[in-house]
Amino acid sequence: MSEIVVYVRSQPQLGDQIVAMPTLYQLKTWWPSRRVRVVARDDVGAFYRALPWVDEFVRAATFFDYLRSLRKETRMSVSLHHSSERFGVVNLLRPPSIRLGFRNARISDLAWTHCHRKDVSEYIGQANLRVLAAYRPFDLEVAARACFHAVARPHLRTAQGADVVMIPGGGAGAFKRWNLSNYVRLADRLKPLMGAGTRFLFVLGQQETVERDALQAMQRPDFSIAYCRPISELSAVVLRARLVVANDCGPSHIAQGACVPYVGIFNEANPEWFWRRRGSAFVVPRHPQNGINSITPGEVLTACLDVLEHHAHSAYAG
Repeated sequence: MSEIVVYVRSQPQLGDQIVAMPTLYQLKTWWPSRRVRVVARDDVGAFYRALPWVDEFVRAATFFDYLRSLRKETRMSVSLHHSSERFGVVNLLRPPSIRLGFRNARISDLAWTHCHRKDVSEYIGQANLRVLAAYRPFDLEVAARACFHAVARPHLRTAQGADVVMIPGGGAGAFKRWNLSNYVRLADRLKPLMGAGTRFLFVLGQQETVERDALQAMQRPDFSIAYCRPISELSAVVLRARLVVANDCGPSHIAQGACVPYVGIFNEANPEWFWRRRGSAFVVPRHPQNGINSITPGEVLTACLDVLEHHAHSAYAG
C-alpha cells in the first residue's frame, strides 16, 4: 500500500501537536486509502496514534532513523519542520515522487517539489496547511474546522455546554498566565451583556489544581469545570461555545483551529501562535515589561465584544 510520511516538529508541547492535526486530517481526506505515517523525535506517539487518520507513528532518534522512514512505498513526504536542514537532506537522499516542505532560502529548498515560504509572522497551524495548499489549493479554515468536528464527533451530544469557555492555563510558566481572578472579573462583566443565563466553563489541566480548587470553592452555579479532559471532548466543548477566551497554551489551539470566536491573551505579541482571522482578536500588555497581569479585564472585555459583534454580523450576512 502506498503511504504518506509526515515529519512533525521536534517539540513535545501539546500546542505543537494540535497545530499539526488539520494537516494530517486533510491528507487523509484527500487520500483515504493511503497509509499516513507520522515521524517524530519526541515521545509523542500516544497523541498521534489516537488520531483516526494516523495509521502509524515512528519515533526517530538518529539521522539514519529518519532516512529509513522513507521507504519504496512512500509516495509523498510532508515536512512540518521549518528550521532544520535535516529533512531536506533526507528527502534529497531518498526522494519520494512528491515532497512538500517550507522554503527558507537554504540549500534544502531544492528538496521540495512543492513548498511554502516560511514567515515567522504567520500562525504555525495556518502555515502547515499552506504547505499542502502549495500542492492543491483548498479552504484552510474549512479544513481546520472540519478536522476538529471529526475529532469532537463522539462527544458532540454529551460534552458539557457553555456559552463562554475560559482557558486560564499556561504550561510555560506564570509569565503566560493571566490569572484566574481576572477571568472571574471578566465573566462578571460579560454576563450582563451576554444575558443573565450565560454559562462559563473553565478548561483546566494538571498544572491548574489551585485554580480548580478555587473555582469549586466559589460554588457558582454559572461556573463549571472541565478538568484534564481529552482533546476530543474539549473540541466538542469549544465548538458549542459562543466565545472562547484563553491564555497562550496548548488547548487554545483547539479553539483557534476550530475557527470559533476567540480572544487570546498574550504576554507579548506572538504571531506564530495566533491565527489572525475573522472572528479572532488578541490582547497584549500596553507595556510588556509590566507583565501579562497588567492587562485589565476591561481591555479583554473590549476585545470580546468586538469578536462577538463581528460574529453576529457574519452570521446575519450568512
